[in-house]
Amino acid sequence: MYQLNDNQIDLILTDLRQRGIETESMRMNLLDHICILIENHLEEDGDFVQFYTTTIRSFYKEELRELEDEARLLMALNRGRLLLGRNQFFFTLAALLIIPILYNFACLVVLFHPLLVLLVIFLTPDRFDPLIPHKAKILLGGQSMIKVMVMDTAQQ
Repeated sequence: MYQLNDNQIDLILTDLRQRGIETESMRMNLLDHICILIENHLEEDGDFVQFYTTTIRSFYKEELRELEDEARLLMALNRGRLLLGRNQFFFTLAALLIIPILYNFACLVVLFHPLLVLLVIFLTPDRFDPLIPHKAKILLGGQSMIKVMVMDTAQQ
């Protein structure tokens, strides 16, 4: 395992600053990543400068400043906006499309189920012992809220 000295660390920091990394926290994060890569992969007798230039090239496409520009863009986009991954986006979209359908179905059940019950009660023939017989009178109010009085027409 290769051990970096203070001069090499200062060289890396200076190079990062010269390549356009202005934010201190970004420089420190890059320094940390680069030092770990060098210490883990460079042989004891390896060429530090050659390995460093190869390693630093793997961080960008055209220039190192791209990293800081992208980080600033992501921080600007993240303020007041929602940044979703692909799966999160599709699950959210599916939920937004399915929830109104379920809500409408629930409203139909809540609104039309009592009407369906009333229709069944109304259309039940006398021979099946309906809840409210056809010739019944319904008294609303009084001591009880609803009272069903069966009127037998044979006695009248």
